[in-house]
Amino acid sequence: MEPASPAALEACFRQVAATRMAGVALCNPVLEVEALGFRPWGDHQVGVLVTPWSMLLICLPGGDPDWAASPSGTTVTLDLPSGAYDVLSAHEPGLGPYLTGSLFSPMFDFADLDQARAVAPAVMEQAFAPAAPEPQPAPSGPAEPTSSEPAQPRGLTRRGLFTTLLGPGGPA
Repeated sequence: MEPASPAALEACFRQVAATRMAGVALCNPVLEVEALGFRPWGDHQVGVLVTPWSMLLICLPGGDPDWAASPSGTTVTLDLPSGAYDVLSAHEPGLGPYLTGSLFSPMFDFADLDQARAVAPAVMEQAFAPAAPEPQPAPSGPAEPTSSEPAQPRGLTRRGLFTTLLGPGGPA
């Protein structure tokens, strides 16, 4: 099978919207399926898929990555410039394998398609921004404990990335 394209992804999910998701109360009726902001990342393409029921970060494979044979729902780490993200492997007939990470679901906070479209470039900008380097402590004599709190995990979480992106109020 030839590697999937953003156009093939969009066509596949338009079919899903017209069949499996038709009439589902989870869908925002003012939204449509659109693949937005896809860019190359190694052999793959990464971008945002807007649907009436969710907004997803998608990785379409180029070549034959190890995760392509994984059963749908398998957690896979997607390494992007901003950090490592746990996403799920998925497969759709006629499209093939892809990785997906939920950004928003359901989509009722989006008043219209233009508002959802406006979020995609910001998501991609944040996802492809280099990760901030770990702060280096200044040398200052013997180290003394400063807190009883556990160390924070390295890297960004998807929640942290998009909380930073969108702020506390969600889509605006």
